[in-house]
This record gives sequence, structure tokens and C-alpha cells, in this order.
Amino acid sequence: MANRTVMIMVGPDGVGKTTLLATMYHELLSMDNLSGFQFAANEDTHHDLQEAYQKLSTIMTQPTFIPTGSLLKGTAGIIERQFEVLFKNKKELDLVFCDMAGGIIRAKEDNRDFEEFKQKLQEALVIINVIDGSALVEGDEVLSTQKNDPSHIYDLLQSQFLDERHFMILFVITKCEAWLKNESYRKKLEAAFETRYKVILKLINQAENVVGVLIPVKTLGCIEFTHINYQESEQEMIFVRKPNLRFKSENIDQPLRYALAFALLQHHQNRGRWNKLIRWLSNQDIAFQRALTEFTEARSHTFKIYGNSSLIEVTK
Repeated sequence: MANRTVMIMVGPDGVGKTTLLATMYHELLSMDNLSGFQFAANEDTHHDLQEAYQKLSTIMTQPTFIPTGSLLKGTAGIIERQFEVLFKNKKELDLVFCDMAGGIIRAKEDNRDFEEFKQKLQEALVIINVIDGSALVEGDEVLSTQKNDPSHIYDLLQSQFLDERHFMILFVITKCEAWLKNESYRKKLEAAFETRYKVILKLINQAENVVGVLIPVKTLGCIEFTHINYQESEQEMIFVRKPNLRFKSENIDQPLRYALAFALLQHHQNRGRWNKLIRWLSNQDIAFQRALTEFTEARSHTFKIYGNSSLIEVTK
């Protein structure tokens, strides 16, 4: 029976979770190097994410940027988006991707959705913390807290480190096109992240059961932050459509590659003793190990790693 693997995306409203999810799924469909693995969404998940990507594509054709608003309907609570992971046409994993409304992480303890969210968080093998890059770099402490809320994320993650099971945290920075132009800007982005998320990174670096990866991405490519507009006590992030740039994602496959490789590695390492023996006798292990190695080699090795890096290493 295939394992049930849970992944969850966390972050307040407006950081770009839905845009990230839609563009990641579109990239998954166009991936050339799957190394023998297949990733199939169920009918509802496929329809919803394709529809969201189509809406996003339509918005990006406009000469003036208009905030996307809601790309997915019905994400008021937590929706489980179902996938299957297969190898040589045999199912290896049932993958459950928890898609949640951003407001849940700030809900009160007795809120039913918040209780469900905490339960899913405890189950999650991979946690994707989506971070608004523009607020991270240019915003003051108030704006950074409002947009990204690292202290609240810290409170939510603390209990995860008490568990001995292995898990991964991906820090995916969105809305950072302006800081991916050269190495100097990238270092400024990384420094801002390590300052704002210092307490979380300290937890990760002290733990043996967790690995973190910092992955800045271009979800849109043609929309860039320009400045903060101040209106009394309110701060508004201003973005513009760059007419000389086209709608094109960058590094958007990398969160998927890291997450899926980690899930497959944990699944492979945790097979039952009898299953391992049968697979060894039939040479299935060798084929799976080679495919997993090939798949992980397609990841970029330029990202900053925190914590126990051995957890993402795949032995040839």
C-alpha cells in the first residue's frame, strides 16, 4: 500500500501562495527530466490549478499590472489537493498537498480551521513557508511582520522540532524579481532573510531531524517591486508591469524538486524489512536508487542549506 505523504504551504494572506502553487503545478506538467517518475493530480486538483494558471496568464498579458486577487475559489479553510507519485507505472506515494487560507495561521486557538491546520502541520513531511520578498527587503519591522509574520511562524514550528521524525522546511521567497538580477542583490535578499528569520534558523541549525532550504523564485518574471507608498499609517507595496519582460517563471521547479526528492528518499529509506528484501532480490532497489539520484541531480545546488544537510543527500 502506498504511503500517504503530507506537504503544507504556510504564510499569511497576500504573500503569493496561490500564485506559487499554480505556477509550480504548471511547471511540473512541462518538466522533461522526471527520471522515470510520474506525478499525477486527481481530476479536481488538475482542473483547479490549470484554471488558476490560465487566469494568471490572462492577467499577465495586460499592459498595466492589476493585483491578481483570488485565483482559486473556495480556499476559505484547508483544501487537500491530491496527487499520486508513480515509478515505472506503480504507485509509490499518495501525495496530499494542503492548500490553506492565509488567515488561518493567525486564527485563535479555539478556531476549528486552526485546529485542523495544526494537525496537518504535525503530519507534514515538507513545510513550504512562502515569504513576500519585497516586504522582507524593503519593509520595516512592522510591514515585514504584517506581510510575513516570522514570529508567528516560529511559534507554529516550535513543536515540530520536538518530534524525532525527519522533515524539511522550504523557505520560498516570492515577489523578489527585483533582487534576482545579480549576485549583489541576491546577497541583500539572503541577508534580509537571515536577519528576519534568525530565531527559526537557530532552531533548524540546532536540530538533527530537519533541513531547511532557501529558494528565491520568480513566479511572474515581468512584475517588479518599485517602492512603498505611505498613506498615513498604512504602507502599500507598489509593483509595475515591465513591458520589456515577458511572463516567465524562474526556479519555480526547484521547490517541487526538493520537496518530491525528499519525500521519495524518506519513503525509500522507511520501507519495511520484508519489502526491502523482495526489492533487493528483484533488483528493483537499484533501478529506483538510480532514478532518484538522477532526479535529485536536476536540482540547483546554488541555494543556501540550513540544518542537517545529510537529510537531502542521495547516495549513488
